[in-house]
Amino acid sequence: MRILQLHNHHAGPGGGAMEVLAHEAELLQAAGHDVDQFTLAPTEQLGLSGVRAGAKAVWNVEAARGVRARIAAFRPDVVHVHTPFPLMSPAVFRAAAAEGVPAVTTLHSHRYSCVAGTCWRDGHVCEDCVGRRLKLPGVRHRCYHDSAAASGALTLGLVTHRALGTFHRQVSCYLALADFSRRLLIRDGFPADRVLVKPNSVPDPGFRAEPRTDERRLVFAARLVDVKGVATLLEAWRQVPAGMKLVIAGDGPLRPLVEQHASTDPSIEYVGWVGEAKVLELMAGAEAVLVPSEWYEGGLPLVALRSLSVGTPVVVTDLENICADVLADDVGWAFPVKDSAALAGTLAGLVADPRTTRERRRRARDSYERRFSPWVNLARLEDVYRSVTATGSGPGSQAFRHDRFSSGAPMPGGD
Repeated sequence: MRILQLHNHHAGPGGGAMEVLAHEAELLQAAGHDVDQFTLAPTEQLGLSGVRAGAKAVWNVEAARGVRARIAAFRPDVVHVHTPFPLMSPAVFRAAAAEGVPAVTTLHSHRYSCVAGTCWRDGHVCEDCVGRRLKLPGVRHRCYHDSAAASGALTLGLVTHRALGTFHRQVSCYLALADFSRRLLIRDGFPADRVLVKPNSVPDPGFRAEPRTDERRLVFAARLVDVKGVATLLEAWRQVPAGMKLVIAGDGPLRPLVEQHASTDPSIEYVGWVGEAKVLELMAGAEAVLVPSEWYEGGLPLVALRSLSVGTPVVVTDLENICADVLADDVGWAFPVKDSAALAGTLAGLVADPRTTRERRRRARDSYERRFSPWVNLARLEDVYRSVTATGSGPGSQAFRHDRFSSGAPMPGGD
């Protein structure tokens, strides 16, 4: 099969969508499929004026023309759009349809329902725009890059393509990363029979973890930004009894806050931004990995998947998108979002009883193998692609039963 991946890169180090794009390309190519990519650079690198950037967010003529040319040259069986926002624009779905190629898209964030993509504003979860065709609260609150103009451009793009039927008629399948994300998109008015659940995967590290014997550790590894719960974690740690070290890996605007706490608390070790191999090493030696995210992540974050891949349980917030699979498989603990006292209580329990983490290690690896491993993800992708390209199948057909793609469902060629 021939797959054309589309993606609008974002500024900043790494990024989950970019990791998934590369990972899935490698999976497909290793399985004998041909993969090509059409990508746009981050907005910040293109030097566009605000007016031009806004116009492209609504309808990027050049990107649509480029996609049609790439389709004509590569002749893909399916177009897989990872992130068309902000500049590639939903016009690329119409370009694929014009060439007679089915398009699927992964919901790495909630951008189709929220111009910020996070459903998070002013320090709390926000659904003001969910269910509204016109995302005026997002414009009023300047939710995209704190700019009314940029927020307005993205809102206009969503409104325009809804009115033209792009999202209902030109997209064969939406791939949500969790059932909560699927339900949110449906609440926002998207066709239920086209929204499937297909979680991400991460590469198999090829080894089983064993916690360090010389020092008990908990690990946090993520961007140091508000929505990742950094401040909540640091406040909680002040209330945790001695007996563990907190290792923090990452970089971002809250780095000074982390460095300040590390400089006055010898139980906190800040190691900065480290590569994937080092992150896995840290996770493998930890008793648990902490994921105190405060926003509607697209699904269980990649850092949690990596932790499960080395058999290390996780501590997560009780937001359904993040905690559902963790609690279902009993591979970690959940605490009320932004509740530092509750988090401190959970961590104090881990300090007091080392057996609680040891008992979950095997289940953590089993959960990874069954839900989030590369071979399961590949089988799911292939099944989706076959479904959208099969003669006579499409939205509403048996091939599109979303429960077949749920995170725990066995797939052909999978587990």
